[in-house]
Amino acid sequence: MKVQIKSVLEEIAPQVFQVRNLDEAKGIILNFIETKNIKDTDKKIIVNNISQFKNINAVHRYIANSLLKYEGMGIK
Repeated sequence: MKVQIKSVLEEIAPQVFQVRNLDEAKGIILNFIETKNIKDTDKKIIVNNISQFKNINAVHRYIANSLLKYEGMGIK
């Protein structure tokens, strides 16, 4: 039996990509990760990364790259 594992960010990616407001996008991501069973070290990394973004395009790139990286296709 093949088990398909998904990134938790996949659940909110469509919602984040529709948002055009930086603070709203950050809020969606931060609220979401707080409710998920993610390792504390990973949560801290995500929170640190998200807090540094200065525009919505950076947030969208982060989500897209996170999903690609999870599939083994991310860019640095």
